[in-house]
Amino acid sequence: MQKVTSLSNDQFKTLVSDKRELKKYMKHPQNEKIEATVDFLRSHDVNPILEKDRETQLKTSYLTFLQAHEKEKPQDIDSMLARVNAENDYVMLKSSALKEKQFTPDQLKGMENELSHQFQARKQVQEKEQYQENYKQEVLEVMQQPSEETQYKQLFKQSLLTQLGISDEKESSKEAKKEAEVEKTPVEKQLKQETPQEKKQRLAKMKEFEQKHSFDKVYKLKKEVLQELKELNLTDSQREKLTKLEKALDTEKKDHDKQKKEEKSQNGFTKFFARNSGAFSSKKRDQTQEMER
Repeated sequence: MQKVTSLSNDQFKTLVSDKRELKKYMKHPQNEKIEATVDFLRSHDVNPILEKDRETQLKTSYLTFLQAHEKEKPQDIDSMLARVNAENDYVMLKSSALKEKQFTPDQLKGMENELSHQFQARKQVQEKEQYQENYKQEVLEVMQQPSEETQYKQLFKQSLLTQLGISDEKESSKEAKKEAEVEKTPVEKQLKQETPQEKKQRLAKMKEFEQKHSFDKVYKLKKEVLQELKELNLTDSQREKLTKLEKALDTEKKDHDKQKKEEKSQNGFTKFFARNSGAFSSKKRDQTQEMER
């Protein structure tokens, strides 16, 4: 006998009504008809689709259709086929349920409305959770990015390292310094050659930062970088060059402070002169008016 995995209500009733077959499996025909029926169906691997099972099938099939419809994209053949197949499967189940009178059209319509509402509600929750997760990632990325000051220090350090002709900090760290001291050899790794375009971009970023911040702030950051570089295991020529660069920076700071002081003094004199000039003019005007009288 061919294996049957599903059975309509009409087919189930036909089998149950076959008394001759049922009696073969009934120990007490008068009292155990239900048990015998179940044994008969199990012996033939038949599972009748009860109303509750059909409802589960319909709901599962309809949700599959809603999901396929949501994922369908224009010009995407695979997504279109998935939606069409899911829709056809549900239509067939729905037609069978109506034909067997397991559900009324209104019942199926109510089921569809309820599932559609639940599907949209879950979708909104998922979209909200996804938005929150994306926003969280954006915040974390911003927090992980170095500050403007740190970026400027890195750019300035790169500039100095290029002038000194040594590798970056990772190559010339304190550990490398210790190793060099043990081996009595200075760190003289060559820095990767900076392209003209990279140099242009670096200088532009540094200039942008310097225009946005005071000279004193920029000077402070540069001094911090110079102090960090002093801790590297430099050659005599490199240390001499670094010293000259620091002296040039300090000279620039003195000139800046001197100019700032002169401007402040000049502004004070200008204000004083303006006040006294006004008072002198007023006094002279009064004297002229008195003479005219």
